[in-house]
Amino acid sequence: MLAMKGIVLKGQRPSRPPTLICQFCQFSAPRPITHFTRSFASSRPFSPNASLGLWKAKRNLRNHWTTIQTIPRRFASSASETTIPRDLKDALRQITHDSAKLRQRDSATPNEPIVKLLQRCEAIAEALVHQEQDTRKKDDNEISNLLDLEEKSATKKGHKSPKIADPLLANTLSQITYDLLTDEKVFISPEALACYTKIQSLLKRAEHFPEIFHLYAHKPIPEENTSPVRFLKANPKNINSAIPTELANVALDVAIEQRNLGLVLAIVDTTFCAPAFSRAKIFKKAAVPLGGLAVAPAACYAVASWVATLQNTMDPSTATGIAFAATLAYVGGVSSVGAIAVTTANDQMERVTWLPGVPLRHRWLREEERAVLDRVALEWGFKDVNMRGEEEGEEWENLKEFIGMRGMILDQTDLLPGMQ
Repeated sequence: MLAMKGIVLKGQRPSRPPTLICQFCQFSAPRPITHFTRSFASSRPFSPNASLGLWKAKRNLRNHWTTIQTIPRRFASSASETTIPRDLKDALRQITHDSAKLRQRDSATPNEPIVKLLQRCEAIAEALVHQEQDTRKKDDNEISNLLDLEEKSATKKGHKSPKIADPLLANTLSQITYDLLTDEKVFISPEALACYTKIQSLLKRAEHFPEIFHLYAHKPIPEENTSPVRFLKANPKNINSAIPTELANVALDVAIEQRNLGLVLAIVDTTFCAPAFSRAKIFKKAAVPLGGLAVAPAACYAVASWVATLQNTMDPSTATGIAFAATLAYVGGVSSVGAIAVTTANDQMERVTWLPGVPLRHRWLREEERAVLDRVALEWGFKDVNMRGEEEGEEWENLKEFIGMRGMILDQTDLLPGMQ
C-alpha cells in the first residue's frame, strides 16, 4: 500500500522543469537522423530565448505535446513529408497522359514526339536529384549548427550518390519511360536510348537496362504511315545496333553501385559482348588503317616509278621493280610490327588476361570487353594486392565462370605477385 502511495505521490510530486539541453537530447537522441527530405514546422531559426518560456508552462499532457511540436519535425518523429513542388507532380501527370496518348495510336509513333517526351522526363529526373542534393546540404548544415557535431562529414561519407526525395515519384517516372520504349509501335532511336539511359541513371533504376539494350538491337522496326502497323525485321549485327560505349559505361556504373553482379554481367553481355559492337569498332577504328593498306601497293608503285627516273645506271623498268619491292617491304614490315604491338599490349591488364591461343585479332576486337570485366573483378575482389586470388563465394565463382567462357582467365597464376 505504501508502495502504491509512493507511486502515486511520485507521479503528483511537482518537479522542476528540466533544462533545455536535456529535453533536446531526449527527443533527438533515440532516433537516427534520416537523409530524406523533411519539412519544418516553422521557417524561422531556432531561438533559445523564445523556447525557454515554453518550458516553464504546466506539465500537463496537452502542454507537453505542444512543446514537442516547437522542435523542428525532423528531430521529433520519423514521419516525413516530401517537399516535391506541386508543379513537378502536375508535369508528371501531364507526361503520363501524353505517353498513354502516344501508345494508343493505331499507327507507328514518330520519333520526334518520343524524344521530346523523354527529354521532359529527363528534366524532371534532374530536378528531383538536384532538389535532394540541396535539401541534404541544408539538413547537414542545420544539424551541424544546432548540435555542434560533425554530422556533415559523416553524412557525406555514408552517401556516395544522391537519393531521390520521393521514391514513388521516381518509380512512376521510371515506369513511364520503360512502358514507352517497350511498346511495339515505338522505334528506339539513338536519341531515345540516350535519354532513357540518362533518366534511369539519375533515378538509380538499372534493372531494365539489359532488356532495353536487347530491344535496341532486336526489336522489329515499325514502318511509318502504316495502319495497321507493319514491321521490318531488325538486324542485330548491324553497326547501327551497337550500344555506344558511353551509355554502356553509365548503365554499368549504376549496376556496380547497386552491387548486383547478375545485372552487371547482363549489361556486359548485351553491350560489349554483342556482335554489333565488334563490327562498329572495326568500322570506326580499323577502316582507315585497312584502307591505307589496300592502297599501299599502288602508292608504292607510284613512288618507285618516280625514283627510277632519278638514276641512269640501270634500266628504268628494273629500277622501278627494285624500288617497288623495297618500299613495299618497308611498309609491310612497319605495319606488321605496329599491328603486333597494338594487339599484344598488356600493360593495362590487372586481373583479367587472355587465355593462351586466343587470336590477336580477337584480342584487339574484344579489348573493351576484357577491360570492363577487369573492372568488375577489381570491384568485387579484394582491394589489397597481396590478398588477390583468395576470394571465394558464389558470386565470385560465377564471375570466374563467366570470364572463362569468354576466352579469358581471372588471376592467372604466373602473373600474381610473387609467382613470376
